[in-house]
Amino acid sequence: MVAEVERWLESPTPRMLIVGELQDGLAFDSAYLAVTGKALTHHIVPLFAAQSRHRLIFLTKSALIRHALQLTATDRVIFSWSVNAEYAARKWELGASRPERRFDAAARLASEGWPIRFRLDPMVPYEDTDAGQTWRDGYGEAIDRINALSPEMVTIGALRASTHGLATAAVRNGRPTDLFEYLSEKDPSGLKHRVPFEDQIAMYRFAIERLDRTRITSALCKEDVSVWKAIGLHFEGCHCLHGGSKVADELVSGDGYRGALEA
Repeated sequence: MVAEVERWLESPTPRMLIVGELQDGLAFDSAYLAVTGKALTHHIVPLFAAQSRHRLIFLTKSALIRHALQLTATDRVIFSWSVNAEYAARKWELGASRPERRFDAAARLASEGWPIRFRLDPMVPYEDTDAGQTWRDGYGEAIDRINALSPEMVTIGALRASTHGLATAAVRNGRPTDLFEYLSEKDPSGLKHRVPFEDQIAMYRFAIERLDRTRITSALCKEDVSVWKAIGLHFEGCHCLHGGSKVADELVSGDGYRGALEA
């Protein structure tokens, strides 16, 4: 793996490598330490810190930052947390760290100089009848916490699923299935089931308006361009490549963006 990353870093086109899209980026950090003598972060963060062309993102729902804190902060490596409203996390994100612990982990790394990001995803148009709250209350609290931490970017996504086979898997693994009752439409591509369009737009507009966009870049996650237009955001390509750095600017323009997509 290290040899492959070293070859990947030789590319003259600025690129972004994401660890955590198909599994949690930090969940196995200690497992690498036990098996190889080095945590995963210790294997690859120094490779990115030693160059100035590419960046690395760890995407996680965990608070497992102990090994990362042993390293010197670098702007070449970003830690990004998927977060949710407390109600949604408690009800459907079983086994993951509570959002409060994720926010605390992000604050700790940010205080040490690491760039941080958040994904407010997947937003669910829920009603917590026991507490007398709606999704606006829960996501409002989450966004206020995000604003206080001033991440370089926040990407927003709504509940979606590419197959109803997920409901079968949920039953098989003892997970709640009521989440899938929110999925009543297909997106314009016909590939994913989604919450009703008007609910998507309402949640996105709420989030965009509440985020402090004077300091934080915002974008949507895996949405059709029509949705971007409906809430007044300009689509500039894959949101994960955006940011305030010179490298990020190179990534989302011209051959840099095309090269990143090919990667």
